[in-house]
Amino acid sequence: MTDQTIVVHLSSDDPYKAGKAIRFAKRSLDHAEQSVIYLSAQGVKVVQRSSGGFTIPGTETNSLDAIREFLKDGGQIYAGKDCLKIFQIQPTDIIAGCEQADPAITFKYLMAENTKMISW
Repeated sequence: MTDQTIVVHLSSDDPYKAGKAIRFAKRSLDHAEQSVIYLSAQGVKVVQRSSGGFTIPGTETNSLDAIREFLKDGGQIYAGKDCLKIFQIQPTDIIAGCEQADPAITFKYLMAENTKMISW
């Protein structure tokens, strides 16, 4: 394991892209000190509890269950505050453990020397 932080940026609610991002972030927990999923644009929809989630393609796993497991295993998830507002997703309707991101959080990860980012 390295001292790196892996940030998985997801800006889509497409089941294939979102499922791939969630699975990659989960696997990153075994290879990096910290694994973070950062949601923007339509990506914020994947943490909306009232949506019921979706079955991750190629698995029988519900996306919300996969996210809960990722959080339980030590991952972190941030959803863009402005994006949540644009899609009218209330803070009470996002999965427990997901935090709203603001510019301070975003730049904390973007500016860190030990951060690697991948986007879907």
